[in-house]
Amino acid sequence: MTLLENPEGTVIVTRLTAYMLLFVASISLTYYTMQNSNRRTINSEMWEYVILAGIVGALYAVTGTAEVIAAADIVPASAGFVGSIRRLCQLFVIIFFALAMRELYFESPQQTEDRGVSMPISIESIRWIEAGFLFIAFIQFMIIILLGLNSVTLVVQLAASIGFTLYGVSFAARIKGAAMSSRTVLDTMLTYIIAILLSAGAASAVEVGVLVGVQSALVESISIVLTIMFITFLLVLTTRLKQNVADVSV
Repeated sequence: MTLLENPEGTVIVTRLTAYMLLFVASISLTYYTMQNSNRRTINSEMWEYVILAGIVGALYAVTGTAEVIAAADIVPASAGFVGSIRRLCQLFVIIFFALAMRELYFESPQQTEDRGVSMPISIESIRWIEAGFLFIAFIQFMIIILLGLNSVTLVVQLAASIGFTLYGVSFAARIKGAAMSSRTVLDTMLTYIIAILLSAGAASAVEVGVLVGVQSALVESISIVLTIMFITFLLVLTTRLKQNVADVSV
């Protein structure tokens, strides 16, 4: 009997295939984002956050693969522990994309002009505060994981996923609403990033369904669909970034 002849095996194959695509997409995203940053196709500090999102996305793929292997009892490992690490990586992908949108928003001409009036602290200070906050959040999340509180990680993941998804989408939507981004390469990229945030955030949040009595098979199915949507949008964004580099090179 092959894996595909077994319903559980089908899920395993689907997950492994999705994570393989995610790994390739994340590495490609990191590479082409670095190319865009070096060539300054868009003069912005947001590229650094997108690069981090790509790197963490690759870790998300690796830990996701390890989770599937552990769940299938192929190797002796705790699927719950590995799954919590995977969810942490998944969450930080959302966080870094959201911060990229925040960075781009505050770099917009209007915000740059009004920054001294509307913001009591500088954007540089905000970056340091965010870095400290993320470090503390990472440590706390790791402590929860090491204590084996998998249910708590799901609840934290739900709250953080929704919060940072809305945070990133709100900034992206504001930029899209500005005349400066209308019908431009930036406008197209923002559309893809909004789709990435929404699909990744939904895929992350839906997992909490197992805690409220939703059938695990249904949660798994929805999660897989949303994850594949996330990967698809990631690949489309990478293609757009590749085209940016090609346009500059001409």
